[in-house]
Amino acid sequence: MMIFSEILVLFLALVIAITLVLMLRKLFFGRQTKIQIDKKVNSRELFEPVGSEPITEKIHEENISAKKYEEEILNQDLEEMDIATENPKMLTLHIQNNEDSKFSYDGIKEFLGSNEIKFSDEGGWFKIFLEEADSFLFVNGLNPGKFIPEEDLLETPIMTLIYAFKNKANSVSAFSKMIEITQFIAEHFESEILDSDRNILTKQMVDHYSQIAEEFDLNNLT
Repeated sequence: MMIFSEILVLFLALVIAITLVLMLRKLFFGRQTKIQIDKKVNSRELFEPVGSEPITEKIHEENISAKKYEEEILNQDLEEMDIATENPKMLTLHIQNNEDSKFSYDGIKEFLGSNEIKFSDEGGWFKIFLEEADSFLFVNGLNPGKFIPEEDLLETPIMTLIYAFKNKANSVSAFSKMIEITQFIAEHFESEILDSDRNILTKQMVDHYSQIAEEFDLNNLT
């Protein structure tokens, strides 16, 4: 009888021990999983007001906004590129008289008109026409860039020639013709031809300008 009682006590102790182990396991390990899930749910409830859109939708909208912003920046860059295209590169030369002689408004008009040079007076500055409807500008080399008869601004020591590159034009041929006319004007007025930096124009610089014109034409064949 004594042995049976001891076995019964051991059995009850084992059952109690197993029960405690299961309870503790459920208490700690099972609760930890639930706490982690609750944290996710609570975080969402904390940062999302009632009736607000889900986080995934918000992230999607933010991505769309960022994409639209990038497109706007890209479009802005393209617009700036278009502006640069509308204002093409230019080749500039100058013709300078000595200190005792100046170009006069009437003298230039008379010279251009008497030498079969096609030109138009644009109101104090000139447009000289080349072949195939191309042209370059012939202007006062000092501010304000033109002659103003009403203000008695009729003379200047330096004139400037400006050729703006144009798409589908023969820029090399146009520049060559511009050089020819420039030399003709300089010889008549006994003047010096200067480059864009107002240094004496050299053959090396002429070749350099011709190369620039050729590169422009090659890049704008269509």
